[in-house]
Amino acid sequence: MKLYEIFEGIKRVSIMSIADRVCSLNSKLKYGETICDADWNWLRLACENQSVLHSLSKAVSRYVSPTTNYNDLQSEMLNSGGTCAEAICILNDIKRDLDFEAETKMLQATDEIVNSEEMAQLAQQQAYIDLQNSYNQAANDSAEYVSKLANKAVDI
Repeated sequence: MKLYEIFEGIKRVSIMSIADRVCSLNSKLKYGETICDADWNWLRLACENQSVLHSLSKAVSRYVSPTTNYNDLQSEMLNSGGTCAEAICILNDIKRDLDFEAETKMLQATDEIVNSEEMAQLAQQQAYIDLQNSYNQAANDSAEYVSKLANKAVDI
């Protein structure tokens, strides 16, 4: 998915506008305000989009890099770099929460299937088949043993 596809077909979107939107939506959530479903879906798409995360990461390194002379830094650059870094952290947290929620749902579905009546019946049928197979194997082994004893008795 391309960066502009997240913004409903807008062709040119700056990475700073994405970072600002992520941070503003997060602050709304943080202070108990509700956000609309479209905004929540946008956040979910943004946290899954690797190009957004890569662009944010590049923006952080562009605004503040380890080789930058600290006398040359301006507050605007630090603010922009901090906003992009905060957006990355927010998107990573949302991604982690969504992954955890999906894993929990899968485990619950698996538990429901494993603990269902149908699985109990399948397990019972398999146990019955295993019991029949072991009985048949024991009967074959004892018949073979009896025939060997009979052959030895004839030889004597």
